[in-house]
Amino acid sequence: MKLSRLFSPPPFDARHYKRTYIACPPDEAPATEIIEGALAFARKTLTVDIDDVCRRMPPAAWRPEVWPGEHYRLLAGIVAELQPKTVVEIGTHTGLSALALLKYLPPAGRLVTFDLIPWDQISGTCLRSGDFAPERFAQEIADLANPAVFTRHAALLSAADLIFVDGPKDKKFEPALAALLDTLSFAQPPWVVFDDIYDLNMLRFWRELKKPKLDITSLGHWTGTGMVRWN
Repeated sequence: MKLSRLFSPPPFDARHYKRTYIACPPDEAPATEIIEGALAFARKTLTVDIDDVCRRMPPAAWRPEVWPGEHYRLLAGIVAELQPKTVVEIGTHTGLSALALLKYLPPAGRLVTFDLIPWDQISGTCLRSGDFAPERFAQEIADLANPAVFTRHAALLSAADLIFVDGPKDKKFEPALAALLDTLSFAQPPWVVFDDIYDLNMLRFWRELKKPKLDITSLGHWTGTGMVRWN
């Protein structure tokens, strides 16, 4: 195949597109628990409403409430189904995912979101200072791929019921994070959701992740959504 064809636009209209690969799956079936979890999360997502969350976003040419296709309703549906006590998000950016995770968080639940840049320094942020409360929603400025930093937050991560990873996708962070997660003794195996698993820099990481997992892109984000039961 000519190199020019690999870099050419898709043969249809699309607001946004990325290059990726498709490949046959590994010769192993996903765990039944993962399939059952995905089905339960999808059923719950059918009934959630994040219109108020999406209104926080500046006017744009895309619609974050579209599901399947975007992952924001799915995140809300997962929380609505799990009713987790502790949720960890890795990659705050504009805060839209955090708000989706918060929408159905139970009253006693807590969300901690991690990033390298404070939320109020992000252009187009959807967050407001009033969203934060120490026992409910907090941001930590920390690089969790750094072992020393990770250790400082180990107790929080060990207690997590749900971890949403939307990191830099630089071929370094996600493998380092996964290795550090394997050093923890979890209270119970958390659900870990990885965004953008079809990104070229994520393909090998996702493929080689030796955990009970399922590609749920058709129920989530068009750039790829991977769900893992971290045990």
